[in-house]
Amino acid sequence: MSGSNTQLGFTVSPNLGWLSGDGSINDGTRAGVSYGLLADLALSPNYYFSSGFTVTSINGRSMVESASTNYKIKYIEVPLTLKLKSQPTSIGRYYGQFGLGTGYKIGAKADISNGVGSTKSEDVDISSDINFFRISMIAGAGVEWKVNESLNVMTGITYNNGFTSMNDEGTKIKNSYLALTLGVFF
Repeated sequence: MSGSNTQLGFTVSPNLGWLSGDGSINDGTRAGVSYGLLADLALSPNYYFSSGFTVTSINGRSMVESASTNYKIKYIEVPLTLKLKSQPTSIGRYYGQFGLGTGYKIGAKADISNGVGSTKSEDVDISSDINFFRISMIAGAGVEWKVNESLNVMTGITYNNGFTSMNDEGTKIKNSYLALTLGVFF
């Protein structure tokens, strides 16, 4: 919360991911994680362009008839958001964030079960079945806690809603997640 126009930092954010789509039945949430670099570039004292470079695991499980699939997909995510920050106080400042998420697939595996009492395959490479590019809407809010003049700790909640389908063939499935956003800005 110094007079700097740019804040750079790191993030590690656990998330709960789920799937939605035509004909598939969401079978609950699955834990994932996001970690990487963050950047807030000041447009004015309270408005920032916020971006970053993170490795994000979005996991989810679907059920179609008696077969279930646990998806484990990794992306390089580059968020493009507008972050609105309150006036700084002695303990920190609040923020709200909204924008576009872009994701580039770097890995895709699945655990597949073909029904009760039948075969189960784990860590099957499904990269060829999953689209390379993912677009999402990002909305979040939280607090940047002031530790000293050059160090802030960020805590918040972020909702990342997938707009594009994970796959081209068969049932269209979108993945989304809710993250506990944790970070440090220098």
